[in-house]
Amino acid sequence: MKAILISALILAISIPAVALGAGEGRSLIAGKRNPQGGSLTRETQIISRNGTYSTRQSNLGAGGGAIYGCRADEGNREPCVRANNLRTGHAFQFETGGKTAGDIKVKDTTGAPFTTNATGKVENLNADKLDDKDSADFAATVDLLFAAVADGGTLLAGKGATASVRAGDATTVTFGRDVSKCSFTATANGATPEGLAVQSAGATGAPATQVVVTQATGTTAVAFHLQVIC
Repeated sequence: MKAILISALILAISIPAVALGAGEGRSLIAGKRNPQGGSLTRETQIISRNGTYSTRQSNLGAGGGAIYGCRADEGNREPCVRANNLRTGHAFQFETGGKTAGDIKVKDTTGAPFTTNATGKVENLNADKLDDKDSADFAATVDLLFAAVADGGTLLAGKGATASVRAGDATTVTFGRDVSKCSFTATANGATPEGLAVQSAGATGAPATQVVVTQATGTTAVAFHLQVIC
């Protein structure tokens, strides 16, 4: 009987040790790997109800604050780190005392560093700048403007053209931007009269937004198309 009681006591003591061998149910051991052998098989939850953060990790030395690693495959819905705000406030915030907040590295550099379903403009993130040039600067270098003008000088259609008027043998076409440094081509719409010429009025002291198309004196006025490449 004595031997049976001793055996039962040993068994009772040893069963929890075996059952908890992977670390489940044990207290956190500071300064050690948790668990010391194997790995946990269940989720560890820390739940609180207060007006500030539930947990805090801080390193008073020169190292980092935390490392999170995982082995999720491509397309896995569970990333290594996820911040999920069940209400409408921010889900994350990064702050540093330095000049750069951080970086994003990917092994396959042909992929996008991140994706988003948001369509709004990011405050203080100027995506319209490239090498200190504004997007308008790049647009201006590839602008193709044109005007379709009637034989009497009336503006019929166009891109960037705002007005057109004929006086004598000259038709002045006005555009909504400076075209003094652009190239010009005027093509008669129909029979081409002798002496059809085009120049920027900005070169003669007139507004740099105007282009003048002239015909030789005495020729019949014709409709024309004016192309302006900037």
